[in-house]
Amino acid sequence: MCLMLWTTGDVVNMLMAGAILLGILIHVSLFYNESRLQTLVTGLPPIIGAVTMIAWSTFSPELRGEDKIVAIVALGTLVGYLSAGAYRSLMTRETLRALVVKTTRLAAEDPLTGLQNRRAFVDLVTSQTQGGLSPILAFIDLDRFKPLNDQYGHSVGDEVLKEISRRLVQPGVIASARLGGDEFAVLIAPSEVAGDDQRTIQSLHQRLTAPIDSEAGLVSVGASIGWVGPGKVGLTVSELFHSADVAMRRAKVDRLGFVEFDTIVDSAALASSAIEIALRQAVPDGKIRAALQPIISASDGKIVTMELLARWPGSGFPRDPAPNEFIPIAERIGLLNDMLWSMLNQALPTVAASNWSLAINVSPSQLTSRLFLARLSAVIARHRIPPQRIELEVTEQVAFRNVVENCEVLDEARKLGFRIVLDDFGAGYSSLAILDRLPLDKIKLDQAFVGDLRDRAVTQKIMRATVALAHELGMVCTVEGIESAETAALVASFGCDQMQGYLIGMPELVEPVACRLQRA
Repeated sequence: MCLMLWTTGDVVNMLMAGAILLGILIHVSLFYNESRLQTLVTGLPPIIGAVTMIAWSTFSPELRGEDKIVAIVALGTLVGYLSAGAYRSLMTRETLRALVVKTTRLAAEDPLTGLQNRRAFVDLVTSQTQGGLSPILAFIDLDRFKPLNDQYGHSVGDEVLKEISRRLVQPGVIASARLGGDEFAVLIAPSEVAGDDQRTIQSLHQRLTAPIDSEAGLVSVGASIGWVGPGKVGLTVSELFHSADVAMRRAKVDRLGFVEFDTIVDSAALASSAIEIALRQAVPDGKIRAALQPIISASDGKIVTMELLARWPGSGFPRDPAPNEFIPIAERIGLLNDMLWSMLNQALPTVAASNWSLAINVSPSQLTSRLFLARLSAVIARHRIPPQRIELEVTEQVAFRNVVENCEVLDEARKLGFRIVLDDFGAGYSSLAILDRLPLDKIKLDQAFVGDLRDRAVTQKIMRATVALAHELGMVCTVEGIESAETAALVASFGCDQMQGYLIGMPELVEPVACRLQRA
């Protein structure tokens, strides 16, 4: 259209064609450019062109009267629009650019202290390690911060956190971050001088533990620092963080102030943590398998009870964790009940197809939970097994905790029909008073009784008296740890009712129904 207007030869039409062309150019300049330089480069020529057209219209003899006035006003308006549009475009882009910078900074920054947050710090450590660098990574946890926060309020607590963050900025510190709460981390440039790294950490610890002047007066918090020294290039970022965290927790528990990660000293904690991580996935996936170990009658050798035991085959570790390694962890992280329900669902079909009883080990946390008995009753009812065929085994250590409360729970369990067994009797306190206070149906003598039973007459007398006492109290007596025929014969001669041990039978994994059907 601009070309058609221009070719008419009429001055007004030519000016209109130029104005339209300039408008198109400025539109592109304002809305499609991505930088300030592009806006200036594409915006200035149309403006200069419009000014030139105004000057030509003003002094051109070809325009007269109203045509000249209209052309000058129209072109002047166009120049004003172009100039204002270019200015607003530049300012809008500057505002957006500042907003992007601010948003990016806030996304990588802790809002209270201004330090890096966890995500940004992880990215930095990753870039450092991928670049072949090996800085010192230190984790810091403040001691006594929660009591201080509770006593003086969050304003003082925030003030302390801000001061701690300022003290983390010192020569040699590459970056510092607040990981959350009262936990911090720093990345420190290593020194080539022996012992300097240790002195750097010590200096950092002294700075952090110095008194802090706050609105509540001078306050102080301790600091536990765990650090991973240079030379750990082979570790992944996750392993570096985990190692520093393990060392920090050792410094906190042992009150050491600051400590370097030690592969030998901290290996147990690393293994426990690795087990915990794997266990969180293994339990819901049903990888903790049920195993059954038989308990026989001493009179005729027939199986009367199966004890439910936990096993973790195919764990992925060089050695499958033993029950005493992963069961305490499961209890600590709240997975013990889920693990028990899974194992019961594996084992109860086998028990239901027999006339055996099933012995279940009960932990302190389970015993004190009011929901435990109700859930257990529901699980066995689903498999059509009466409570009378379920034995709840508690240890002396469990029984001695909160005796009154535990007795109430065990009384309730007996009313529901469950049988109560005192496990590992003789391994702990062995107080005879506990036999009178707890509502027991059976005691299991610990294998410590049978270790040298054949060679010690005193031990034989103790076992004979214990069996007689159990019978006098109306309890069944089971002896654990039977590993030889001679021991089994001797224990049977003392009048014990049941026996359990590797001679009687090893724990065997319960096969899933699908495996049994496939084999059949």
